[in-house]
Amino acid sequence: MKTTATVPHPDFPRSLPESYRKNFDAPAMAAHFAIAEGRGEDIVAIGAFPSSRTGTALCVVAEDRPGLLATISAALVLVRLDVIEAEAYTRRQPGKTDEALDIFWVRHDPPELRAAPLGPEHVEHLKSTLAGLLAGKLDRTRVDSTRRIATPSAVETVVRFIEGSDGSFATLEVETGDRSGLLLALSQALFSQRVQIMGSQVRTTGTRVFDRFSVVEFDGSPINAARRLEIQVAVLSAVDPIVGREAAVPSR
Repeated sequence: MKTTATVPHPDFPRSLPESYRKNFDAPAMAAHFAIAEGRGEDIVAIGAFPSSRTGTALCVVAEDRPGLLATISAALVLVRLDVIEAEAYTRRQPGKTDEALDIFWVRHDPPELRAAPLGPEHVEHLKSTLAGLLAGKLDRTRVDSTRRIATPSAVETVVRFIEGSDGSFATLEVETGDRSGLLLALSQALFSQRVQIMGSQVRTTGTRVFDRFSVVEFDGSPINAARRLEIQVAVLSAVDPIVGREAAVPSR
């Protein structure tokens, strides 16, 4: 699904964080608005839109819920798409349920297919797979048999919290080696720790991945210092299972 609209509805960018408005121009926002409006009563909407960044740009819109990013990541793994970059936003509208607007730049996961473009059939396959996962019609255990994550050495992974201006630990940063299924491993680890992802940015530079997650507890409260180390260890264990078993201490 693509759109040729060039101007979004004026209320649309105002319903999203300032960082969204800074990162996308009017044609991109118009495409995202068309995808969001086209969702209607569907559980999810996905559409491609023009972008100068590497890979195929996809906009995923669904009702916001804990664990959504992990579910989207699971769907990407199942349809064998690799995430190059990603950004996650929450759309808030008066009188309506919060809506997640997540942007991904993806490519085919098999190395021999990475130069091949994604077609409408690939987007539709992703949509049907994600809809099945969200509705509980597809078995999540299929993901574990599909994904293969190589584990780098301890010196290659850094997990740290950045303290917010109000003294809370609101931003989690992860730097590690690039590999298939990484976003799924990270988002599932955070969900298992009952951490809600309010926004995220994923960047791949060469063989390195730089991820930032804006996080709160499931009840909306900030991540306190007592929980910080526990979450760091869980994330590190998900990214580097061998290191996790040796109880390596994350970067502070």
